[in-house]
Amino acid sequence: MVTPVQIRPKTAEIYLDCNATTPVLPQIAQAVEHVMEHVFGNPSSSHITGLQARYILDNTRRLGRQVIGAPRGRLFFTSGATEGIQTAVLSALTAARNSTNLGGKRWLLYGATEHKAVPQALEHWNKLLQLNAELKPIPVDKRGKLDLQFIAEHVGAAHMICTMAVNNETGVMQDLSALEEVIRAENTTVPWMVDCVQALGKQSLQLSETTIDYAPFSGHKLYGPKGIGFMYVRENAPFTPLIIGGGQEQGQRSGTENLPGIAALHALFELLLDKEQQVFQSHAVLEGYREKLLKALRSAFPTLVLNHELADSVPTTLNFSVRGVPSRDIMDVFDAANIRVSSGSACSSGVTRSFVLDAMGLESWRSSSAIRLSFGPATSPAIIDAACERIRDAAMALRQSCLLVSDTNEDVDSNLDGVVQLRFDSHCCYLLIDKAAGEMAVIDPVPELAERIERLVACQNYRVKAVLTTEAQAADSPAAMLAQLLCASGCSAQRDAVGWPLDAVGGCEAPVECQVEVFGCLRVGARRLYRVGTREPMFLLSSPLTNEVAAPHVDFAFIGEQHDVKKLAKIVHEQTLLLARRDDAFRVVEKLCEVSGDCLPCQLIDVSLEQQQEWLEQPETLVVDVREQQEHQVRKLSVDAEVINVPLTRLAQFIYSHRAQYNQRPIVCVCRSGHRSAVAAQVLARHGFEQVSHLSGGTALLIEADTRNKAIFTN
Repeated sequence: MVTPVQIRPKTAEIYLDCNATTPVLPQIAQAVEHVMEHVFGNPSSSHITGLQARYILDNTRRLGRQVIGAPRGRLFFTSGATEGIQTAVLSALTAARNSTNLGGKRWLLYGATEHKAVPQALEHWNKLLQLNAELKPIPVDKRGKLDLQFIAEHVGAAHMICTMAVNNETGVMQDLSALEEVIRAENTTVPWMVDCVQALGKQSLQLSETTIDYAPFSGHKLYGPKGIGFMYVRENAPFTPLIIGGGQEQGQRSGTENLPGIAALHALFELLLDKEQQVFQSHAVLEGYREKLLKALRSAFPTLVLNHELADSVPTTLNFSVRGVPSRDIMDVFDAANIRVSSGSACSSGVTRSFVLDAMGLESWRSSSAIRLSFGPATSPAIIDAACERIRDAAMALRQSCLLVSDTNEDVDSNLDGVVQLRFDSHCCYLLIDKAAGEMAVIDPVPELAERIERLVACQNYRVKAVLTTEAQAADSPAAMLAQLLCASGCSAQRDAVGWPLDAVGGCEAPVECQVEVFGCLRVGARRLYRVGTREPMFLLSSPLTNEVAAPHVDFAFIGEQHDVKKLAKIVHEQTLLLARRDDAFRVVEKLCEVSGDCLPCQLIDVSLEQQQEWLEQPETLVVDVREQQEHQVRKLSVDAEVINVPLTRLAQFIYSHRAQYNQRPIVCVCRSGHRSAVAAQVLARHGFEQVSHLSGGTALLIEADTRNKAIFTN
């Protein structure tokens, strides 16, 4: 089946994640193409075609030695840095196993901020070779510099020590001369590996003049293709091939050589050695780029802090945090603005914290809010200028979503109204907002979200009527402290252990469905909030009050940890939306029949990408953009169908307000990657929306109206 893929002009994307990977330069791509078409021989063959291939291989090796300053020692080609790391660790640990000097405690030392490939390789081969050595991370200080005293105390009993030249997350450079001095003063023979992946093209390397034993490199980090790298091994260093069988690379790394990849390295090495080339910018120009980007970032994010010292880092990396704004929010709005950055290492993109910043001892909020912006030495001034402009646009969207506090008189409008669900992991916090009245209540606040709630209140100048919990809290709990901060005006100063105002007790008629006595009620804009129970209460939100005399219905129930069907059946009706304090399965919102297990089964309709594309071209289709408001604002979807922005935070309110209006229409849920839209589509289907699908590949696979003519089809 063919899949439609949207083509965007290259100028539309600003790629600032070069520490993860880089685009292939045109001249390098041409070298690869030429070899694939015309010099396709096997370098091990003895005929002319093979000899031509051998010439490219040998000449690339010669140029590589010049680039890294290694006229002596081994230099052979690999699939990339991970293979090089494995080879180094296997070589060192095999030598250690064969050594007669194995008595006493032995260490495998590695930098605490090292790429995860290193400690995982050490752990793997230590276990496989049954060395029984202890892995020991070398601490770093707040600047990311390795603890030389720790090394001096432990390296004498080490089987191996692993460090890196430049950190992939922060760009922090280690002082290799100082490291060499302390390592060799205590242990002249310990195998020493230096991960040089991020140093290539950014630092001068003269490896043969050092006692570094192993140095792995990777091509795709510096404008080459993926799947090619090379490895330096100092002469007389322990060496055991990782791959055997065929004898290629003088037996150092068997397997038919990746000649197109090696040709790519040949073109790269020529550029690095050419003093007249104008592709790679000088160190001074790159520092100028960094300064311009940093100025734009600080202007856009006044609370920005750098997570590394500029003087300690290569000029192509900026790692920063914005207080109170999680890295996910910044990444999403940057991505919507077509700026590509990352949070921490791309190899661990699913992780919400940075282990590198944790190892540096930086504050927790900096680790969970960290953004890495990295460009390459071939980046153009136009890209930097465009990036600065889009950074300002992205920050404006965050301010208008109340994720950043504005220090100007901008017309800030978050568009939040009704029930809003905020999440931290599986914990749910609910905001009850009446925008017209300027009033708000908070239910089950999560400490990690407190700053975001404070910003929203300050941003919109809400009167907070109550900060409530579905279980009793101590007077010094985060919820009680948040109530102290938010309830300075708008709610009673006298509150009980769940935050309920003491002047809101009794005197309320129960909602229509409620068969039990209510503890009291609280007015939040046009609705009433009822309390049922004392120590572990549930809270019922009424429909808008049109008649002060008539008892209202229960539209929403905030049930905490309560899932007793008999108790719930006495206070809600079948259409009441139930909202729990925890949501491990990402169900978002439930009905009574789902808690009891009596709901009829439902499922998403099976729609092909072609059918979805047809839907998107029809005005009667509803596209539910579940990205956050700031993402939607920065990049609004251009399709013929009707588009509405319904982030997951507002999905429960959308179901309540529109289930009768939209339940028969074809609906396509869309987000950036397809993860959030999958959740939203399942929730909508469970709540009676009948023609729901989602775009599994996210906006990357969306063929929009303004680019439809540029679409291609790939198998």
